[in-house]
Amino acid sequence: MPPRSSPLSPVRRTAAALALIGGLVPGAAPQAAEPAHVHGLVRLELVIEPRQLSLRLEAPQDSLLGHERVPRSAAERQAAAAALQRLAAPAALVGLPAGAGCRPGPAQVDAPKLQPGAAAATAGDGHAEVVADWRFDCADTAALRQLDLGGLLDAFPRIQRVQAEVAAPAGQHQARLQRPQRQLRWGR
Repeated sequence: MPPRSSPLSPVRRTAAALALIGGLVPGAAPQAAEPAHVHGLVRLELVIEPRQLSLRLEAPQDSLLGHERVPRSAAERQAAAAALQRLAAPAALVGLPAGAGCRPGPAQVDAPKLQPGAAAATAGDGHAEVVADWRFDCADTAALRQLDLGGLLDAFPRIQRVQAEVAAPAGQHQARLQRPQRQLRWGR
């Protein structure tokens, strides 16, 4: 019987497995985490596999557009459409080392309050999150030890900090970036 595929993205599947394993490691102290919804902070999950890099960006909508509601004016709707278009083109947001030989793969963006026609369905909700899942197909992911997030920071000036978790063949890492830094580095 063929194995069943998981409905989770590769990033979510690997992150869930790592969280479970981390909880089972004797003597492992829980990491102090920041609250889930902090304006100006985005979370980035990276899963590095032999020929693929998967990224998941989670951001409060405020960190991208300055509000957490359905766009009201024509200018806000235009800004929301531009943000969705930028998030759907990860190669312009994330710079990868040339030695890795990466090409962008599929991108998926989930932003319920920014989608056309969202007004009636989501107007009363509280916080708004934006999630982008990106994949890069790479010739050599061993070369991945950093990302240039200058494109992301330039596109969304309200982002002040990036908190990242990296799952790679060489192990798990945490990395942080705070403006004016542009390079997110992990490992040795």
